Amino acid sequence: MSAWGFTSAFLLVGSALALAAPPPEQSPAPPEIIITSQSLVFKNQENRALFEGKVVLTKGDFIMWADQMIVHFSGEPPSSPPKKDGKAGAPSPAASPELSTFGNRAVSLIDATGNVLLQQGNKKAKARKAVYHQRGEMLVLTGDPEAWEEGYRVTGTKMTMYLKEDRSVIEGESRVVINDAEPKPR
Repeated sequence: MSAWGFTSAFLLVGSALALAAPPPEQSPAPPEIIITSQSLVFKNQENRALFEGKVVLTKGDFIMWADQMIVHFSGEPPSSPPKKDGKAGAPSPAASPELSTFGNRAVSLIDATGNVLLQQGNKKAKARKAVYHQRGEMLVLTGDPEAWEEGYRVTGTKMTMYLKEDRSVIEGESRVVINDAEPKPR
């Protein structure tokens, strides 16, 4: 099964002073994550944000729709609550530069539930639940997952898509329909 990857955007930085010397190598900037919804509840001390109602996430050319998404952040909130001695906790370290961030915290996990639909190019998938692990760019679909594109359709109990590696693992009872004339969900 072909897998899904995210396209990377490259950030080029130049200045008049750097014309004489070759520019320093730049790491590709992570594609920004954009989430829209009808409501948002940000729980700062819990390191998460709850999006509800017609939720749409885009990251590069990847789009995910769901009824609800919970975004989990790694790291600690910007300022830790006071300790028993009354002093504030230590500031949290900056997030890893290769991950999308919110303030100084990296997005670690996105948990989507309810009518989940995913699309990247002509590849599509659906499930009742999808969990996206940002660090490894891994997507786990459960709840009658199904993936399709022109020429085939795959179903199983659990689908794990390793986006960087362009591979997928289908667990449980699986079914593949090849040369499907109508690559639509059941």
